[in-house]
Amino acid sequence: MLEVSLVIGRDQIDKIIEREKPKRVGLEAPDGLLDHLLRLSQEITKKHGVETVVLLDNTWGTCDLVNFDVKRLGVDLVFNIGHSIGVEKLGRHTYLIDAEYRADFRPVLDRAVELLRKSGYSSVGVVTISNHKSQLDAAIEYLRQKGIEAQKGEAEGPLFDGQVFGCNFHSARKIIGDVQAFLFMGQSRFHSLGVCLSTRKPTFMLDPFFNEVVNIAPEAALFEKKAILSIYKARDARSFGIIMSLKEGQLFRKQALELKQELEKLGKVVQLFSLREITAQRLKALRGIDAFIETACPRVSMDNYDFDRPVLSYQQGMGLVRLFKGQEMGDVFDYSFWV
Repeated sequence: MLEVSLVIGRDQIDKIIEREKPKRVGLEAPDGLLDHLLRLSQEITKKHGVETVVLLDNTWGTCDLVNFDVKRLGVDLVFNIGHSIGVEKLGRHTYLIDAEYRADFRPVLDRAVELLRKSGYSSVGVVTISNHKSQLDAAIEYLRQKGIEAQKGEAEGPLFDGQVFGCNFHSARKIIGDVQAFLFMGQSRFHSLGVCLSTRKPTFMLDPFFNEVVNIAPEAALFEKKAILSIYKARDARSFGIIMSLKEGQLFRKQALELKQELEKLGKVVQLFSLREITAQRLKALRGIDAFIETACPRVSMDNYDFDRPVLSYQQGMGLVRLFKGQEMGDVFDYSFWV
């Protein structure tokens, strides 16, 4: 395993505190970075005399912020660590702070070049997440020096070019017609799976920590089979629960109401629910519902196999509706943005 270090944007934090002069700040991060928040909290208080509150609830990305809770928490602003995009601030109170792993990608890029040549791929799209964003352009240039035509796609909205989320693959799909395959820089299988399924292109995950090039296609095929199987299992359902998230970036009420209307036209019994954290344990408390469709985040339904009944994403739900109507299911992954 390569030696890596995590670098948090302390300069960003210092500048924001000096500019905004808060009395108390909130700190939040994904689970893998939570241990770093204790030290960061102590450093902020020691250097700036600012109180901190560490937020221990899950935060899954820029869709899962706490702008609505700032007043109740008594904080002036929140630093969200490790979910940075192309803008510094989201909402009125949340600042997105860089947290990047400094790993040398050149060894795994060399392995990727060898594999690409053997596979006959001479042009690739390169994508990543925020934890490696400063290394993206250097990786593309390195690949070009090795004779591989490499490029990144234009971003959508506030994302940076070449960035993908677990739900947003616009930058990859933007260049589908220009490349033969995709390289994902990082260790996230879910993001790699999303790139592979949404583009239908060969996709390789470049893991700089273990110096591995992983062909994601076999996992993507299994992932797709499980997702489609869930849809077919839900065909037997007569009662549906449609879940709307209360998280500020995951509330897709229009889509939820659309599904409710479509299913009711088909004679199904439909109940709307709202929930912040959609977990198997929470749904087990509900009886009398045969299947659920959640409109919060695709990872809830597609990345969790502990549910005791079918739980579909919005795109899966629309595929189910088409089946009920006697139509083809269609490609439930053929979207730039997965709800």
